[in-house]
Amino acid sequence: FTPAPSFGGAQRVTVNIANSLAQRGHDVDLVAGRLEGEFASVIGDAVNTVELDIPHVPGVGILAAVPKLASYLESRQPAVLFASRTHTNLAALATGALADVDVHVAITEHSPFDYQATVRDRATAAIASYLYTYADDVVTVSQGVADTVVDNTRVSTDRTTVLNNPIDISAIRSKADEPVGHEWLDDPELEPIVSVGRLEPVKGFSTLLEAFAAVHDARPETRLVVVGKGPHRERLTSLARELGIEDSVVFPGYTDNPYAYMSRASVFAMPSKVEGLPTVLIEALACGCTIVSTDCQYGPREILEDGQYGRLTEVGDAERMAGAICDALDDPTPPERSRERAQYFSMAAGADRYESYIHSAAED
Repeated sequence: FTPAPSFGGAQRVTVNIANSLAQRGHDVDLVAGRLEGEFASVIGDAVNTVELDIPHVPGVGILAAVPKLASYLESRQPAVLFASRTHTNLAALATGALADVDVHVAITEHSPFDYQATVRDRATAAIASYLYTYADDVVTVSQGVADTVVDNTRVSTDRTTVLNNPIDISAIRSKADEPVGHEWLDDPELEPIVSVGRLEPVKGFSTLLEAFAAVHDARPETRLVVVGKGPHRERLTSLARELGIEDSVVFPGYTDNPYAYMSRASVFAMPSKVEGLPTVLIEALACGCTIVSTDCQYGPREILEDGQYGRLTEVGDAERMAGAICDALDDPTPPERSRERAQYFSMAAGADRYESYIHSAAED
């Protein structure tokens, strides 16, 4: 259950999981408040899509889906209902309580529960801290996120389950070879640094721009490509001008194939302030990238195994990130080493974990 298969890591993971389970012969419904967004086109034919077409009610949001979701549950009677992200989780819990059906409600947290960026997020989390005890289980994408749920809600450790995000490695590698429409990425004399994510403060792109300014000063052949969309774009463009690097930085916007950019990167950089288990970092590994990432909570250290598969720097420290990028350019990670690590997060491995979880939940 998702509000919409739109841009964002959690939404992409939701579609990936639905696709992989359906391909294994499971009867999978992807239930959306509205069936629209960037990832609607990648929902597999084997997945049954259900659009609730919920009304827009100011101040209510996805909770407006509860009556129609309850009708859906009573009609289809699924064994397990997965939901993700806090506000959607609350809608799923409310529906599970109201619907006359025995369904295992597994809510999912993709981000640290102790990080809430807005007043609305903090209010939602405060409600969730009490209501999450009514879930059959709280699934988290990393152990770090699980710890924050236990520390900040009334959920006990034995009511949490860690299921890492799976990625479709074969699809990523196929798309990685597709052409990309920017000359910097195919110029052998340049060293492109690539980053991918929503253009908003929590992703830390201001730090990356400041780091790149120092890198570019030392290595004029470097270029920075930041792929993604978001409300912070104008501010980042302005910062690039202030730093005097506007001619060496480009923001190409959203693309449904960031892997073509990643595979051509001399370094893939992730400057986030907070993550749960950043899918983009796993995708970069699958593309064979040399990686520099902030050691933010949570996820990068787990994915890169304490820095064995990429360099980790302190959050917000542009100077250290610049140094790590220069080191990475001088001593890149062998692509096959990165790809080997990505296999742990493959679709097959992820589907195995979800399949085992579903069988256990259905038996209970």
